[in-house]
Order: sequence, then C-alpha cells, then structure tokens
Amino acid sequence: MSEFEEQVLKGLQSCSINLKSLSSQKSCIGAAVSGGADSVSLLVSLCALCKPLSIPVKVITVNHYIRQESETCGDVEYVRTLCQSLCKEGYDVELTVCELEKGLVGSLADKKEIGIEAAARELRYDAFKKFIEEKKLKCLCLAHNKNDQLETLVMRFLQGAGTESRGGIPQVRGKYVRPLLDIERAQIEQYLTQKKISWRNDSTNNDTSYLRNRIRSELVPLLNERFAGWDKAVLTGAQKAMDDAEVLEGRPFDKLRNPKASFYSLPRALKIRTLLEAANKAGFDTRIPYVFLCDVCDSVDCADNYNRRKVEKRFANMCFILDENGVTVKKSDEVQNEIVFSAIIEKSGFYEIPAGQVFVPDGIEFPVLLRSWRSGDEVQKADGGTKKLSDVFSDWHVSASKRQYIPVVQELKTPEQKIICILGSCLGYKDWIVKNEKV
Repeated sequence: MSEFEEQVLKGLQSCSINLKSLSSQKSCIGAAVSGGADSVSLLVSLCALCKPLSIPVKVITVNHYIRQESETCGDVEYVRTLCQSLCKEGYDVELTVCELEKGLVGSLADKKEIGIEAAARELRYDAFKKFIEEKKLKCLCLAHNKNDQLETLVMRFLQGAGTESRGGIPQVRGKYVRPLLDIERAQIEQYLTQKKISWRNDSTNNDTSYLRNRIRSELVPLLNERFAGWDKAVLTGAQKAMDDAEVLEGRPFDKLRNPKASFYSLPRALKIRTLLEAANKAGFDTRIPYVFLCDVCDSVDCADNYNRRKVEKRFANMCFILDENGVTVKKSDEVQNEIVFSAIIEKSGFYEIPAGQVFVPDGIEFPVLLRSWRSGDEVQKADGGTKKLSDVFSDWHVSASKRQYIPVVQELKTPEQKIICILGSCLGYKDWIVKNEKV
C-alpha cells in the first residue's frame, strides 16, 4: 500500500467506512469519476484498497453536454477506457454511464431560474441518487480534495456568506463521502504520475470569469507566497463554524411553536438561521444574500413592533412577511419593486450592494460607476465590440427577478463611458471583466 493509498484509507475511516465490514457483508463501494485527476486518483486508490478484500467498485460518470461535445464525450470515453484497463488488471470494476439529454441542463436552469452549474449539479446528484439505489451502495465516494475545500471557503468568505455556510464542504452527507478531503491536489497528481496514469483537464478550469477559477489561479498563489499558514487557519475556522452549525442547525426553527412570542426575541444570528431554514422548506434553493437577511431582521427591531405594523421584504421570488403572527416565508409570483443603486468607486475592493458584498477588481481605470443595470445596456467585449447585457444574462440563465441585483461597472473617464464589468459572482454567476491593458 502506497502512502497515498494509506491517506485514502484514513479518509474512508474518517467517513466511518470500514472496508473489512463491507467485505464481510458482501457489499460494494461506489465512486463518481469525471476523468479529472481527483476522481481518477480516487478510483485507482479505491481499486487498490478493495481488491485484497474482494470488494466490487461501482463507477458512475455523467455526461452533462454543457461543454463542447468533443471534450465532454472524450471525458466519458477516457473513463470507459480506464475502467476497462483496470478490469484487465484484475480489479472488480463496473461502469455506469449517465448521458443527460442534450439541452436538459439549460432547460432546468431556465425553469428553476438558476445558473448552468447549479442545474448541472442538481441533475448530477439526481443521477447519483438513482445509481446508489440501483447498485445498493453503502456509500458513493466523491473526489473533492483539500484544495477544493480551501477554494470553497475563500469563495464563500469573499461572497459575504454567513457562518452557516463557512463550514465548507462536509466530509459526509448521507451516503456521499469524501475520502480525499484532507489530501492536496499536488499529492493527487504525484500519485498518478508515479503510476504513469494520465487524466483529463476541464477547459473551463482556465476561464477566470468564474470566481473560483480566479481564486485558484490568482489569489491562492499570492496567499501561499505571502501568508504562510493561511490554509491551516482557514480550515481551523471552518471546523469551528461546522461545530457551531452542528449544535444550532434546526433548533431555532423547531422551537418556534409560538412564532409571535419566539422569533422576535431571538438573537439576530438565530433569526437569520431561522429565515434560511424557512426559505429552504418553502422550496427556495438559491443563495440569499446575508445583507438582505440582516435587512429583514432589522426591519422589526424589537418584539413590540410586530403589533404595530406589517413588513414585507422580497428577494427574487421569495416574500418574507413579518406581522403580529410572527414571520411567514413563501414563494411569490408578484413582480417586485425595481432595485436601483449606484456609487462612484475610487479603488479596487469590496463594496456593499443590495445582493451583499461585491468585489470591484483592479486592472481598470478608476474612478468608475458601480450601478444596477438598465434596459438597453451593452457591455464591452475584448475584441472591441459590444454585447447586450440582456443577452449575457440569457446566456448565464439569470432570471428577470435576479438581474436587477447584479451590478455593472461603467467607465467615467472616457467619453463613451462603456460598461466594462458585469459582477455576477455576487449571486453565484460568472464575472465579465474587460481589463485596461494600459493600467
């Protein structure tokens, strides 16, 4: 057993997965494999660990058809070839390929008013759930690693997430387990290189219009160079947040037997947790900005106010009603009032907007105007042309109710005063940034 495989075994044990017990129960273990280095190392190491115990490894790969067909189908063929190769070497591996209908991800994104990545994730986990049931799996191993965890924690911090989101990626969630979560990406690639096993690279990982990719390619290298030990500090903070969440999760909501007497007397941190859980139970699965939740809580600032007035607060298609009966959270088909905001920005940094915090990047010529978008707005393209913002939002599958929360950055020093940035990351979408090479 190699050092890497020992780490994977330790990760499985941390997830309460005992391979000897699986073997004695004649059970099998599952693995989700995309073809990237992380999931390939997961599959290869699981095979090495399971073969001596005669544990079958059931593999699933999902073709979402959201990238170029040659690339996404190439990933599937790579996984198929890898599994065939492992079978020839004597490993008990069985592959299931889930081919999503072309256009299904985009249709779901439009229907549920969510981004492409969120829609793809929902459909992928639907496939995972069905796979677990059909194969009668004790668990399905996912290949998130330590780098993924750090990137997620930094991203949520930069987006102004509340403490309930700062625990990061859980190691165990139902039948989903992540045995690589304490293993660094460099160790993963070293393991595969030593075994002379190749892997596939997702071309979208190089697209810095995604916040996560910018964190990975620009921020993390800077933190590694200038702030030794930052990763341990971030992970320690995440563990503390996870411990807090484990104690608090669900408790405020469950105790609201008499909402009028209970909700208004809660500390604001517990009010926010209650609102989030109520929104989740009402079927709202999009991230709600922390600053909006604070506004809901602050709109009735003491227990006496609910007898005097009724307050309604809206975000996207969710309506929060606070009155003498306590708080009610429900979906609404009504069109909300238009959100309009603007501010002159003198330098790069974080700024508060109705959707929460947004980061105005460097590489542009200040001052600029940070504002809400308007009908007819066009954004500058790298080739010098322009594109309608409404077309960009359609490409990103941003619903009409959310578009008003996404800020744009407009030049002030040029006669044209072009829009040079769309900062969609505040709501989990891409950022569109055209930098001035002269800056």
